Amino acid sequence: MEEVIIYQKRNKLMKSLLVGFYTILLWLLFLGLGVYNQSISLIVFVIIGILITLYCDIILIHRFIKPKAILTISEKGIIERSTIPSIGEIPWEEIDQIYTAKAFKKTSIYIKLKDDRLLYSRFPKWKALFIKLNTPKSVDPIVINLQTADIEVDEVFSLLNSWLKHYRKDMQSI
Repeated sequence: MEEVIIYQKRNKLMKSLLVGFYTILLWLLFLGLGVYNQSISLIVFVIIGILITLYCDIILIHRFIKPKAILTISEKGIIERSTIPSIGEIPWEEIDQIYTAKAFKKTSIYIKLKDDRLLYSRFPKWKALFIKLNTPKSVDPIVINLQTADIEVDEVFSLLNSWLKHYRKDMQSI
């Protein structure tokens, strides 16, 4: 099977960029409120929020200037870069199941791993902690978000499942 690469589209990133800039403006409004009320805890909370939002906005601006592959499917596995804390390479042998689920009127592709701890061990501690904190207990940590691509979720889902079946069939024949 031939490697498949799915890229981001600039026109689909515009909405995310606008939301990011709007969020910065809201954080600045809250910062002004914290300074006006002389609330140190609010100021610290807002500064942390501004830093996290700026980090995400910088990544979005970089992706807008230079669109990149958000998903690569190959013989070795999947390379996921569709989310801000991109997971990176996921070998086929670590994947237990691929499924879709709907959250907030948006369908995404989820990847259930055989052992989540193996995934977390490859990351720096800050990144593993960030992913753990942003992943609810009942949800798998790998989500493929195709909002910024011009390809349908169902098409990618069937493609991923066919590659996984192909890999498992090759492993059985060995």
